[in-house]
Amino acid sequence: MTRIKKTRALITAGFTAFFILAMISSVTIGVRADPFLEVKAKLNGISEEEREILQGLFTLAQEIELLEAEEKELAQEIESTKKEIEKLEAAIAERERAYEKKKESLKGVLQSYQRMGPGSFLEIILDSDNLGEFLDRVNILRDLTHNTGELLNQLEESGKALINEKTMLSGKLFLVEEKQKQSRETLVKRNKLKTEKEEYLASLKGEKEYYKGYLAAIEGVWNELKPLVSDVAKGFNHIMEDVSLPADALKITISFPEIKASIEDTIINKIISEQPDFPDMVFVFHPGKVEIALPDKNLALSGTFTIIEGHILKFQAQEGSFFGMALEPGSIEELIGEGGLALNLKPLLAGNTIQDLNIKEGYLELISKLKLF
Repeated sequence: MTRIKKTRALITAGFTAFFILAMISSVTIGVRADPFLEVKAKLNGISEEEREILQGLFTLAQEIELLEAEEKELAQEIESTKKEIEKLEAAIAERERAYEKKKESLKGVLQSYQRMGPGSFLEIILDSDNLGEFLDRVNILRDLTHNTGELLNQLEESGKALINEKTMLSGKLFLVEEKQKQSRETLVKRNKLKTEKEEYLASLKGEKEYYKGYLAAIEGVWNELKPLVSDVAKGFNHIMEDVSLPADALKITISFPEIKASIEDTIINKIISEQPDFPDMVFVFHPGKVEIALPDKNLALSGTFTIIEGHILKFQAQEGSFFGMALEPGSIEELIGEGGLALNLKPLLAGNTIQDLNIKEGYLELISKLKLF
């Protein structure tokens, strides 16, 4: 009995330990460490020289990625244009068949006229036995000449349409040739950059794998960041459209007929911070420059605003960095997306429109003409 009890106790303990380990494992697997924090921790431990090498490699990686995207886009455009050419060629072939058919019809009519002889029209009319027959013959001749005229007009229109369609086809073919040429040049550039990157890594000799590991980690979080920033931009635009800004958000000064209104960066940051589940995002205004940062993602962008439709301020990024490493202009454009970041100030303008703006230290100054009615 003692042995049986001991065996049961061991089995129970074994099962208990197994379930505890399984639970710990599932928790560990379920909670994924923040990759941005991991990369930041790794980069904090490297020297300035190592950071410069990584910057060079990361720049090359960005350029290659942009060229690959361009290559893919060109391939899609070429395929689309080729399909348009196929449709156009089919339309031209159909038009040519119709054209040939009309030519045959005209040929038949003219041959009939020729058989009558040069004086046949007059003879046909004058040989009439009575007035009724005379009128019938005149109407028949009129129909014949009318049909010939119609056929000539149709042939002329078909000929012009064929010329236009063939001109369009030539333009499309030229466009495909140009796109293919551009695609080949892009492919050469991409392969050249890839070779440069490999040679750069090879020159590091024993440290090649070391830097490849760092670069892979940076590229990994960079690829995670791109869809995130696009979503943040869309979310921010909705916030600025939907949230009611405080009545005192704009500080107004009037110097007839001009109105100046200012909004502080702290107001915008407060609105963002009050949004549940929205990433940490910070605006800072400096003279002539707007800085936008996602501190948790180690992303910083700087640029200016352009006025859209008199009430929307669209952010135009000019520079950017990721983990302190410079971003290429194309990478910044790809990061923000087509919609971009925008401040919709229409609810605060009381029907007025923004004519100009000045970016000052800590605030944005908007200039408008006074609208009385």
